[in-house]
Amino acid sequence: MNTLDQIKTPLTNVFSPRHIGTMLKYYEEAVQKYQRGDWDGVSLKGGKFVESITKALAAYCSVSLPTERHFKAGNILKSLEQLSSVAFDDVVRIVIPKACLLIYEIVNNRGGRHDSDNIDPNSTDSEVIMPVMSWTLAELFRFASKGNDPVEAKMLIESLTKRMYPHFEEIDGRPYINIDDLSASSIALLILYYKYPMRLLKSDLTEFVGRHGFKPSAVSMGISRISSFVDEENGSIKLRSNGLQECDIILSENKANL
Repeated sequence: MNTLDQIKTPLTNVFSPRHIGTMLKYYEEAVQKYQRGDWDGVSLKGGKFVESITKALAAYCSVSLPTERHFKAGNILKSLEQLSSVAFDDVVRIVIPKACLLIYEIVNNRGGRHDSDNIDPNSTDSEVIMPVMSWTLAELFRFASKGNDPVEAKMLIESLTKRMYPHFEEIDGRPYINIDDLSASSIALLILYYKYPMRLLKSDLTEFVGRHGFKPSAVSMGISRISSFVDEENGSIKLRSNGLQECDIILSENKANL
C-alpha cells in the first residue's frame, strides 16, 4: 500500500470522499508529471488539485458553490477566511486556503502567459508548486487524522513532504532511478532515499536494485557497501542522516542531466 492509499481513509472520514478522491488523483498525476520533467503538466494538475481541495473545504464548511461555469477557486478560498473562527479551525479557514491560493496564482498568472523571449518559468514554478502541494496535502491529513497514531501520522506526513526529483519513477510499487551510469550502491541509496522515511525490506531492495540491470553479485556487493549509511533491523533498512546527505550529493551532481 502506498502513502496516498494510507492517507485516503482518514481524509475521507472527515471530508467529501468524492473530492478527496479527485484531489489525490491529481496529486499523484502531478508527481508523475514532475518526475518526467513535464512542467506544464505540473501546473495543469496543480490547478485541478486546488479546485478539488476548494470543493472539499467548501463542503466541509457548508459553503454553497456556484455552478461549474461560474466556479472560481480563488474567490471561494478567499471567502473561507470570513467564516466564524469559533465554528471552524484556522487550518481550514486560513492555513490551507492560503497555500492553495499561492498555487492558484502561479498557475493562473504564470502558466502559458510568459513572454516567449524570456526564460520559461514553468520549471522553476514547478519547484514551488510541488512542495506546496505536498505540504498542503500533509496539513489536510494532519487535520483529519486527529486521534490517530501520531507516530504513524508523522511518518506519512514526512513521506509526503520529502524532496522529489524527475529522476525517480515508480511502476506498480517498484521504484526505478532514471540516471545512467550509477553504481549498484548509488542506486540502492537512491531507492532508500525515495522511500524515506519508511523502511524497506532488504530482500525488496535487492530485487529493486537488480531491476536496474545489475548481476546478482554486483547487487549484493553494492548493498554491502552502503552499510555505513543505513540502519538495519530485523531485515529492514532505513537511511541514516549521512545517507540522506550522500543522496543529495548524488542528485546534485546529476541535476544537469534533467
